[in-house]
Amino acid sequence: MKVKNAMQAFPFIEPHEDENVKAYHPGMTMRDQFAMTAMLGMFRYWDENPDLEFEHIADCSYDMADAMIKRRKA
Repeated sequence: MKVKNAMQAFPFIEPHEDENVKAYHPGMTMRDQFAMTAMLGMFRYWDENPDLEFEHIADCSYDMADAMIKRRKA
């Protein structure tokens, strides 16, 4: 289940010498941030089972991120 319209993590407005110029950077999605965090925890299991494929870890990371976003909205 892919979560649509996920919030952004770390958005910012870049300062500029001309105060009338604004450069908005949306940052990464909250889903990407959650997946990255989940992935870091899963590498512990990769050390114990090096046969796990990176694609499997990535899929599980995004599944966890989707679950975290769904729970966050509850």
